[in-house]
Amino acid sequence: MTGFGRAEKTTPSQRIVVEIKSVNSKSFDLRTRISSQYQGKEIELRKLINNNLMRGKVDLTLTVESTLDNDHAINKQAFNNYYKNLMEIADEHTISKGDLLYTITRLPGVIIQNNDAVDSNAWKLILEVVEEALLALNDFRTVEGNATLDDIQSHINEIVSLLSEVDPAEEERIEKIKARLLSSLEQLQLKGKVDENRLEQEMIYYLDKFDLNEEKVRLQQHCTYFIEELEKDVKSKGKKLNFILQEIGREINTLGSKANSATIQRLVIQMKNQADKIKEQLANIL
Repeated sequence: MTGFGRAEKTTPSQRIVVEIKSVNSKSFDLRTRISSQYQGKEIELRKLINNNLMRGKVDLTLTVESTLDNDHAINKQAFNNYYKNLMEIADEHTISKGDLLYTITRLPGVIIQNNDAVDSNAWKLILEVVEEALLALNDFRTVEGNATLDDIQSHINEIVSLLSEVDPAEEERIEKIKARLLSSLEQLQLKGKVDENRLEQEMIYYLDKFDLNEEKVRLQQHCTYFIEELEKDVKSKGKKLNFILQEIGREINTLGSKANSATIQRLVIQMKNQADKIKEQLANIL
C-alpha cells in the first residue's frame, strides 16, 4: 500500500530528518539513503522497518546534519574528482557554479564529520525519529486503507445486486428453452409420436442441466463470506480475500457458461467487471 511518513528532530548538536515512502509490492524491498556515518546501521534499520511494514517497495532517507560550525571537514580529493567529472556536464546544461558546488557538497564522501563514531545516545534518538516517521506513514496508509476497503465493499455489493437481477431473467430464460425444445420437436414432426411422460422426464433432465440455482446460492454465500472477512480487524487478510475472490470468479464464470440468455450474459459481464476492480484493489491489502 502506498504511503508517506516524515519526522524531524533538532537538538543543540544535530538535525535529524527521516522520510519513508512506500508503494505496493508482494514482497519487502527496502532502498536506503543514509548519512555516511550511519550506513553500518542499515541492517538494524531494515529489521525495524520490515517488522512495521511487512511488505512493499520502501524508500528510506535518513539525513543527519550537525548544527555545530566546527564539526565538518571537506575531503578535497573527493571534491576535486566530482568537480572535474561534473564541470563539463554543467557547462553543457548551463548549470551555475553555485548550483554545482551545492550539488557536490551533498555527494557521498565530500563532507566528513570530524567525529564519525556512532554515539549510542545519538543513535537511540535517530531510531525514535524513524519510529515517528513509521507512525506517520502508517497513519497515511490507514486513511488510504479505509477508503480502499469502502471501495472494495461497494464492488462486492454491486455483484450481489446484479445477482438479484438474475432471478427474473431466469424465469424468462426457462420458458424460452422449453419453447425452443417444443419447436424442435414440431419441426421434426414427432408430435404425437413421442411418449408424453418420457418427453416430460427428458425435458426436466435437460432443464436441470441449465439450472442456475446452485451457482446463485454459492455465489451469494461467497460474497457474504468475503464481506465478513473484509470487515474483520486483523493485521493480514489480503491473501484470504484473494482466495475467496477466486471462488466468486468461478461461480460467475459458471453462470455465464450455463446462462443461455443474453440478459444473464450481460449481468455476468458486469459481475466480472466488478470482480476485476476488486482484484486490483486487493493488491493494496496486506
